This record gives sequence, structure tokens and C-alpha cells, in this order.
Amino acid sequence: MQRHELTPAQKWERLTLADNFIFCKVLEDNPEVCKHLIEILLNLKIDRIEKPAAEKSLKTDFISHGIRFDVYVKDGNGRSFDIEIQTTHSTSLAKRARYYQGLMDVDNVQHGTGYDVLNESYVVFLCMGDAFGKGFPVYTFRYRADEDNDFLMDDGTVNVFFNAKKYDTMKSEELRAFFKYLCGKEPSSGFTDRLSALVERVKTNAQWRHRFMTWEQEMAIQSNEKAKEIAKEIAQDMTQEAIVKNSISTAKKLIEINLSIENIVKATGLSTKQVLDLKKESEIFQKA
Repeated sequence: MQRHELTPAQKWERLTLADNFIFCKVLEDNPEVCKHLIEILLNLKIDRIEKPAAEKSLKTDFISHGIRFDVYVKDGNGRSFDIEIQTTHSTSLAKRARYYQGLMDVDNVQHGTGYDVLNESYVVFLCMGDAFGKGFPVYTFRYRADEDNDFLMDDGTVNVFFNAKKYDTMKSEELRAFFKYLCGKEPSSGFTDRLSALVERVKTNAQWRHRFMTWEQEMAIQSNEKAKEIAKEIAQDMTQEAIVKNSISTAKKLIEINLSIENIVKATGLSTKQVLDLKKESEIFQKA
């Protein structure tokens, strides 16, 4: 049964750490787990992480503009970390990383830090597939000079994209164990055992179950409204051929936000088969 065919209760039972709701809840409620994960992902030593008082207002500002970090923390040295779960194929990850870096810089400047002493900032995408199609288990980006690739412009920004499906080729045993677990395999280390226990703790919490149900309903309403808006804008003053092409483009965007097949069909006018074929094309990304 496809995810879009499940009831909210069935979706809740099938949630894993790879689902945004669970991922955020586990890491936000367990700072030491979040700290250790960052150390594993970036091969850094962190003395402690802080949840700054500004985090709530920071998120509120982002939400008002339709943007919210998945997990955003700072360490004791003022370094900023944004950890994002990416389960679907997207062609805009590079620009999202650029935008998130800008948001973190603005946050630091707003809270008294001049641009000349901005601390390091990391945007990390945990992708369930290959974001760039080069076959690497991880892509790490820093600014370098075109004239000399050995010359690094040390502005302190780092963007990292993991390809979870390549967990067996990652450098460290802890990385391999974590991404193997993220891909739905059994926990195989002390850390993934702990993550598994924390996931189950969240899933047996009646309060969070209720919040997830409410969130799912709200997301469905918002997605349907967004789909109608997109379809209405695209359909205006177009020939039939152009409408079909743009319906396909719209469907791809709606697949990226996990709208149900039924609602995509309603929003675009495409057949169920057409939408399913597009979804299969998108899923190739996750199998890469």
C-alpha cells in the first residue's frame, strides 16, 4: 500500500527516523543525541550544544515566510548547524542550502555578531538518494577559487549532502551504521540502538500521536489549497499542449511535497497512470 493511501493512524505506525516529524522530535528532545550525530556526520569534536533563547523567535520568523529548519542548533563555540532530512528528489537543494546559510548569518548578525566575526555554519542534508547523481556517498562543498582549486576562501560556510543509499561505502563505521538504520535496516551499533529506542518512545506517546494526526490533516488541507493555486495560475491563457506540459511540471512539484496521487490527478487533470509514471521517475532518485 502506497503512503498516500494510508490513514493518519497507519502513517503514524509506519513512521521511522527518516520521517521529518520523528527526526525533529527525537533530536530536539535529546541534545546529547543531537550532539553525537553532528560529531559523526561532520567528524567534529563538540563540547556541548546550546538551544539559544532566540531559537523560538528564529523559527517563528522563518515560519512566517514559509521557511523552517528541521533541526537548528549552535555549539559552545558559536558554530551553527542546520540538519535537514530529504526523502524526495529535488533539483533545488543547492539553492536551499545557500538560502539557509543566509538565514543563519542574518540570525547571528541580528543577535550582536558583526559580519567580520561570523562563526562557522554548516547546512547538512541527509538525502535518501543521490542529490547530484555522481555516485558519491557524501558531497562536501566549500568556496574555492576557479583559478586555483587549492585556494579556499575561508568564509566558514560548509554545505554537506549525504547519500544514505551509499551507506556501505561511507568512511566510518558509525556513519555506516547510522545511514544503514536511516534506510530502514535493523540498528547495528550502540548509537542506533539508542535512536531506535527513542523513536519507539515518541511513537508510544499519545500526545505526539495526536499532534501528528492534526499536523497531517493541516498539511493535507494546505497541500490541496496549494495545488489548486498552482493549477489555476498555470492553466490561464494556455493552449491545450502547453497545459499538458505544465500539468506534468506541476505534478512533479506536487510529488516532491508528497501530495497524494488522487489529489495530484484532481489538481492537474492528468490521468492516474500519468501521475504514477512520474512518481516512478522520481523514485529512481531514491534508488540511486
